[in-house]
Amino acid sequence: MNVAAEVPVMDPTVQDLVSSALSKFRAGDTVSTRAMLDAIRHADPSCEDSDDHLVELIVMAAVGKTMGVVFDHRSPDERLPRLS
Repeated sequence: MNVAAEVPVMDPTVQDLVSSALSKFRAGDTVSTRAMLDAIRHADPSCEDSDDHLVELIVMAAVGKTMGVVFDHRSPDERLPRLS
């Protein structure tokens, strides 16, 4: 008799998504926040975390793995000072 245990499908946590995206890099590499956000959003389009929260997690994980981080996730319009 074959018995198959039911295993619930678990959605990856945000930390899992960040770790998975960073796993393609090695210590000493430099990662782009834009590329990391794109990879995370592609891996889980339903991820509702803000870009700022994801960048915070990316930075903490990357620095812990001795990687450099390039903060290029802001659009050019967001980098310009606002004139009122």
